[in-house]
Amino acid sequence: MKAFSRHIVIFARFGRDARVAEMLLHKRAIATTTVDSFDALVEAIDPHIGGVLLTDESLSGANLSSLEDKLHALPSWSDVPFIILTQRSRFERVHHRGLAGMLPARMTNLVFIERPASALALTSAVEAALAGRERQFQIRDELRAAATMNERLSAAEERLARSHAELERQVEDRTHELRETNRRLMEEIQERTRAEEALAHAQKMEAVGRLTGGIAHDFNNLLMALVANLELARRKLDRDHAVLPLLNNALRVTERGSKLSGQLLAFSRIQKLVLQPVDIDARMRDLMDLARHSLGVSHTIEAHFAAESRFVIADSNQIELAILNLVNNARDAMQSGGVITLSTRTRVLDDADTELPRGEYVEIKVSDTGTGISEVALHRIFDPFFTTKPVGKGTGLGLAQVWGIAHQCGGTVKVESEFGKGASFSILLPVAGSGSEEPAGTLPASDGFAADAAGAEGTSVLIIDDDDNVRESLVAGLEMDAFEVRDAPSGREGLAMIGEDFPNVLVVDYAMPAMNGAEVARAAQKIRPGLPIVMVTGYSDTAALDGVANAEVLRKPFSLAELSGHIARLRRSAAGP
Repeated sequence: MKAFSRHIVIFARFGRDARVAEMLLHKRAIATTTVDSFDALVEAIDPHIGGVLLTDESLSGANLSSLEDKLHALPSWSDVPFIILTQRSRFERVHHRGLAGMLPARMTNLVFIERPASALALTSAVEAALAGRERQFQIRDELRAAATMNERLSAAEERLARSHAELERQVEDRTHELRETNRRLMEEIQERTRAEEALAHAQKMEAVGRLTGGIAHDFNNLLMALVANLELARRKLDRDHAVLPLLNNALRVTERGSKLSGQLLAFSRIQKLVLQPVDIDARMRDLMDLARHSLGVSHTIEAHFAAESRFVIADSNQIELAILNLVNNARDAMQSGGVITLSTRTRVLDDADTELPRGEYVEIKVSDTGTGISEVALHRIFDPFFTTKPVGKGTGLGLAQVWGIAHQCGGTVKVESEFGKGASFSILLPVAGSGSEEPAGTLPASDGFAADAAGAEGTSVLIIDDDDNVRESLVAGLEMDAFEVRDAPSGREGLAMIGEDFPNVLVVDYAMPAMNGAEVARAAQKIRPGLPIVMVTGYSDTAALDGVANAEVLRKPFSLAELSGHIARLRRSAAGP
């Protein structure tokens, strides 16, 4: 029976971590073995080592299944301690949770040490791990001694005549064991059922997300054709024509459609956050009508906006989605009605706040007079798929999405609640500045007439788009601006039209069958190196410009004036000073 060994296996592939650790541990009379590969680490792990010291980046790309198999093969009493050196970052909780999630389930004896770590912290952690490991060996020896004693007692009991009372006791014990086994089996069945339901729900949400993304893309194409044709109609009218206000109103409606499309894409996670300055008070006022529409007749909503026109760095659509999520949660917490309060204010955080850096922040608060949140649920409120709502009434993703949006924008979300007395959720976002600039994200305002088309004459444009309505509208608009325009319904047909003198600028849709816009753009620049390209797309997060030079992305729906401006700018850039 091999005794306990104060021996540590070190695995740190990069930098001087391994050498420094060896030096520090040798001073503590701790033996070490340093391995240079993951396979060597797995090979070095046996039931008798004292522990493992490794860096998190050393696990990058490793096949952890072999480690999992090795740990499962160890005796049940052996729980090898792992000391993991990690990098400190603002997102350490997310990093540690993700790292722990990918580690083998048998790898439970973990200690995380953030770098840079002091020598005392490192050696103390190793000494503590070795002390715990030594206790495992002691327990092993005690268990074996106990097992030996139990064997002797059993042998003695077999030589005794069993009385009727003893037999009854044994039957009772066995019955109790069977009941306990049955209880554990039922718990395992229930846990598996919950896991299967969660998996099915996650798969359903993923499918819904893909469907929503496809719908949003097609909706963008419809909006694009509508916007272009409305602009064309406006250009053909005099500035005092009676129909012009009606067309302008229709275009304003398309802006709302564009925002809705952006929200659908955000839900489907096809697009990433677009961080830009956002006037929070102005955005909250715009949001009030939409928030009211989501409430019942027994609910009222109040507003107190006092952020003093502060701008924050955020994604306007995503912040709007987060606030609506909180409003809907507040509504659901007040089945019999109540008051929801939306408020904003500026806050200055100092070093006492452990979650955010010191500085000025805008706080967006959504409060309700509902049932509140229990203390148990409060600790899990932002966990994905955790919900206190009845089955079929909630996905458990809303608050997780709010948490993710806030953190991606450089802020956080906090919750305060007392069970039975309502709840308040606060989104804190760092201040970017103040001013009167209007945030990007909507179609530009226009009086309904063409912008200055200087430079259009003599500029040839090739438009490639598989949507006939969109393509025809763009052709008509550019021709009205005096561009020389040709068009093609597919990438292959468009590439066949590119020669030495044509076109000066290529306008190509990203989402097309057979060849997408990125493939067409790269092929076009092989024929005409440096050809200026405008990539139009219904998404905001694509690989549209990968490997494409002298190009810009224009997201649908856009105005004809925007397209003309992009073409003119690229044309001037290609022509040089």
